[in-house]
Order: sequence, then C-alpha cells, then structure tokens
Amino acid sequence: MISPRCAFIDIGTNTILCLIAELRDGGRFRVLDDLAEITRLGQGVDRTGLISHEGEQRSSAVLRGYLDACQTLGVGEVIAVGTSALRDARNSFEVRQRWRLELGLDVRVITGDDEAAYSFLAAQKGLPLIGEELLVIDIGGGSTEFIRGNDSGVTHALSLNLGSVRLTERFLRSDPVGAEEFTDLTSAIDNELATLGEHWGHLAVASAWVGTAGTFTTLAAVEKKLTRYAHSVVHGSHLTHVEVQRQVRLYRSKTLAQRKSIPGLEPKRADVILAGACLIDRMMTLFGARELIVSDQGVRYGLLYERLNRR
Repeated sequence: MISPRCAFIDIGTNTILCLIAELRDGGRFRVLDDLAEITRLGQGVDRTGLISHEGEQRSSAVLRGYLDACQTLGVGEVIAVGTSALRDARNSFEVRQRWRLELGLDVRVITGDDEAAYSFLAAQKGLPLIGEELLVIDIGGGSTEFIRGNDSGVTHALSLNLGSVRLTERFLRSDPVGAEEFTDLTSAIDNELATLGEHWGHLAVASAWVGTAGTFTTLAAVEKKLTRYAHSVVHGSHLTHVEVQRQVRLYRSKTLAQRKSIPGLEPKRADVILAGACLIDRMMTLFGARELIVSDQGVRYGLLYERLNRR
C-alpha cells in the first residue's frame, strides 16, 4: 500500500507556510518539504478592512508555487486554512473564491479558538513536554493566541488582536523608530495584555512556556546568528527574557536597512520584528517569565496531527 502524501497550508497575515508530508501507520509521518514565504497578505487590513490587490497577488503567486510543488511530490490531499487577515477582511470571501476558481484551492477560515487548538496540538506533539502544564503562545501578523493546557488537552484559550504587522502599522512609522512611537507601542500592548494578566496570572506562572511562529523562531535564529535558517537548530531551543530584551534594544537602535543585514533575520521580516519582539518582552515582563521553549511547528503541524488521527 502506498502511503498517502498530504499538504497542510497555513495562510497567515504575514507568512504562508506549507508542510508536505507522507503519512504512515501508527501516527508516524515523513516530512517531504516545509516551505515558508512572507507575502504580507494582511498588509493594510487593520486600516482598510480589506485585503489589497497587491497582497492578494503576492499570496496567489506563492500558493501557485506551493501547489506546483505538491503536484511534483505526488500530493493527493491539500488542506488549507486562513487565519487573522482572512478572518478580518471584508473581502475575504471574494479572495478565497478567486483562489478556488484560479488555483483549485479551497481555503477554510478558522476561528481564533481553532487556531489556538492547532498551535497547542503542534506544541504538545512536537516537543518532549509530556506531563507538563503548557502555555503556548502563537504570535502572528494580525493576532496572538494564548493557549493553556496539558496532556488532557486545552483548558484555556484566548485570541487577541495583537500581531507584529498590525502593531507595526498602527504605531511604528519612523526609521529608526522614535522614542514616543515606541512608548505608544508598549503602552498599547500593556493595555491589551492587562485582561490576560487579571485572569491568567496564576496559570501562566505555573506553566512551561512555548513560543511558536515566525517572531519566536526569528529571535532564536538571530541569537544563534544563523546565516541559513535550520529547523533542527531552532526547534526546541530556549529563549531567555534577557535575550529578548537585548534584541528589542538592537532593533530599536537600527534603521530598517541596517536590520536587514542582521544574521538570522529574514530581510522581509525586518520591518515588523521590533513590534513582535516587544510583544514577547511585555508578556514575559507581565508574568515574570525568565525563558521559553521555541517551537518551529505551528498550525500546519496541528493540521497534520489532526489528519493522522483520522487514519
């Protein structure tokens, strides 16, 4: 019997990811490819409420390339989901309809709770943390999911409209970022996180922290000065609060052009990395967290594990 090959596509506000895997018996799988491209689908959505023509075109080109890769690798099933930008945009249905007609791709928009559940499943299955209480944090371009749970599953979940792209577009306009802008950014983050602190304070302190998605993996890559990204080096690594604060200072001190030359920082992420790093810093400060574990396996891996459970 030939093992089925599936693709799992996560269409985010900033990045589109595609995991191609061969499914095997006993819940096992073999990764054939793990692709990531920054397309900034959600650029301007926070301001206009619409996905722009340019964002759609960039994303369509990447999706077309992913589907070509799927065809080359003999993929029989493609599962695609959309997150914050496709949840928020008024023209989401029209964009997805065009993808359906032009690419033959059906995209399911998932809720913040669904996104949280997939992120938690990926962290739980992808890291050796059996028996621990986990706080999984998934920072995207438009939203951030906070998920608390254990071996029995998710016990608490919350999605906030805090993301690296959304925060950058709202607050950071100078180059380099000015002091007043940075103060406004941190104040806005703290205000949004206040509710989280009131209701989750004791839960967060008692948990092992896991950070997933591009902001966390980028900070890990920068700390390790990776000139070429390596999943095996980043996944499961530890990121301290001291290092997060060091990188916040680093990004504040540099222009956008200077950030693009920092080893480990993908140039397309250089404009939004300060907001993302600041968000991590404010979370860790709020709860007194000293370090966290970085997961390179987000929603796309959650989709994979869900598919494996159906076999």
